Amino acid sequence: LREAVKYSLVPFNPTARAWLGAILMIGGLNAQSAPLLIKIAGAAPLTGDQAARSIPIRNGALLAVEEAKARFLKFGVKLEFVSADDGASEDVGLRVAQQIAADPSVLGVVGHVNSSVSLKAMQVYARSKLLMVSAASTNPNLTMRGLTNVARVCGRDDVQGPIAAQFVRDVLGHRRVFIVHDGTEYGSGLANAFRARAIAIGLNIVGFVTLSDASAAGAKPLEPAFWQGLAQQIKLYQPQAVYYSGVDPQGGALVKALSAARYAGSIIAPDGIDTDNFVKLAGPAAKGVYYTSTAGLLSLLPSATGFIKRFQARFKTAPESYSAYAFDAANIVVEAILSAYKNAGNKIPTRAAVSKAARATEISGVTGRIGFTTDGDRRIADYFVLQFKTASYPGVVVRKLSSAPPAP
Repeated sequence: LREAVKYSLVPFNPTARAWLGAILMIGGLNAQSAPLLIKIAGAAPLTGDQAARSIPIRNGALLAVEEAKARFLKFGVKLEFVSADDGASEDVGLRVAQQIAADPSVLGVVGHVNSSVSLKAMQVYARSKLLMVSAASTNPNLTMRGLTNVARVCGRDDVQGPIAAQFVRDVLGHRRVFIVHDGTEYGSGLANAFRARAIAIGLNIVGFVTLSDASAAGAKPLEPAFWQGLAQQIKLYQPQAVYYSGVDPQGGALVKALSAARYAGSIIAPDGIDTDNFVKLAGPAAKGVYYTSTAGLLSLLPSATGFIKRFQARFKTAPESYSAYAFDAANIVVEAILSAYKNAGNKIPTRAAVSKAARATEISGVTGRIGFTTDGDRRIADYFVLQFKTASYPGVVVRKLSSAPPAP
């Protein structure tokens, strides 16, 4: 408008000048009163065979951000949640991370879900010092690379795997174990952690099978005939227990095939099957399956009552265990941004300042008290052993313990 005035050949009379000044003043006031924008991103597989377990996780983070909007508006800041689909793929996750990092208004990320994707994406975020708080990535390497912008609110596989091995020996009383993992970073890490403890405590590992990674680029679903053959192969080794290490799509297929082959031993898996989707895939064969998890039953947490009601009201479905962890992870990001915002004199903080604030942030979350070690691990995390007493989700807690992360 100023440029138009400068080059206009029409002379301005006093009335016109006053009118123009009013326009400029109004424009200036509107520009000043328009709220500043801060975004929090959520990254998870929202399509594909892992969407069923990940959408409730994304929704937990979304709910936290929606509930925090009013706090930001008090400072004249508009808070938005942006959702990204990483497809549980490392390649897609890398592209998603690059897109998120390229948006300067994003000051924090809740994600990713799969450890393999998180390990790729966090390298992108580290370059721009963008905070990443994961609700469900349990691979130890997430917090073992010295990155100051990474944290997680769940436990670690190098605790979860050994817990399963100890349970197989001490509670189930088994000695012969067959291990199957799904070829992912998550599945491999847990399988190796389980095997190391199992051998150390005298269990006999009678078989170890690595499946093709179904989330890898170009991977094709394994046919029913494959699962039938694998189940028969496992039976030949006469294991008393099968430890499946991976996520629910392949876990459901394996458990269903073992049941069809009349395998009579125990089955135990990690939190990759801690989903309603696993039960749907396994059907009646889910009954009796044990699983470990870094997330407990929300019904057992007094602090979760209000969260469960608000989640159900917002999404018309009950939250799953990791929904609460995503809710807490998002609130860590929220508190870190607000802290950095105030420290910057009520100005939009840098990403580095937000990451630094996150390490010092402590909250009483739905899942309990959360504070971080210097590496970004939760200082004390809970671990659970559960069992599907019936073919319905969730299972029943049969063991619980709390543990600090292993020493660096």
